[in-house]
Amino acid sequence: KAVDGISFEIGRGKTFSLVGESGCGKSTVARLIVGLYQPSAGSIRYEGVEIGPREAAEDRKRIQPHMQMIFQDPYASLNPRWRVANIIAEPINVRGLLKNKSEIQTRVGKLLTQVGLSPADGERYPHEFSGGQRQRISIARALAGEPEFLVCDEPTSALDVSVQAQILNLMKELQDRLGLTYLFISHDLAVVYHVSTTVGVMYLGKLVEWAETKTLFE
Repeated sequence: KAVDGISFEIGRGKTFSLVGESGCGKSTVARLIVGLYQPSAGSIRYEGVEIGPREAAEDRKRIQPHMQMIFQDPYASLNPRWRVANIIAEPINVRGLLKNKSEIQTRVGKLLTQVGLSPADGERYPHEFSGGQRQRISIARALAGEPEFLVCDEPTSALDVSVQAQILNLMKELQDRLGLTYLFISHDLAVVYHVSTTVGVMYLGKLVEWAETKTLFE
């Protein structure tokens, strides 16, 4: 089984990290939570509301805008044919958060500034940016829908070490400022130590141990 009877909860404003070797089921858990995969059994609850099973489709539709995912590969997760401003504006348009074009433009400019880029970068295409800058764009897109919960699937593993630190610091700063809750997936223990409140260790689809970060590392 890809995911075999695991159970955990994440407190508001906290970061729960899942670690484990490749193929242990970490990314499957992430995709089940955000609704990219349908669970064959079990329960997924968001603030007490059941959103896992097929019959909970209406509740999932209502809850889903509160969560967003940041993917592993910043080269594959952005549409190469769209300008950055359109990429970031997509969640705003889908959710109908703003209707006025100039308001959307202003919001996109603020989001770019928030992640350490400039509003002028909205006119450029993804291929004109480095890997670290693309991941900043992915984070801005994730924040555009005003989520409370971000699922981060190895968001720094495709980046070199100096850029990793910048992205992790940015994510911590945004969490503190916006009160975000993270599920953080990684196999890099140094990264996990830096970002987590609690860590769970997966092996062959099961959650084999979990503890507060300091306790686990000691």
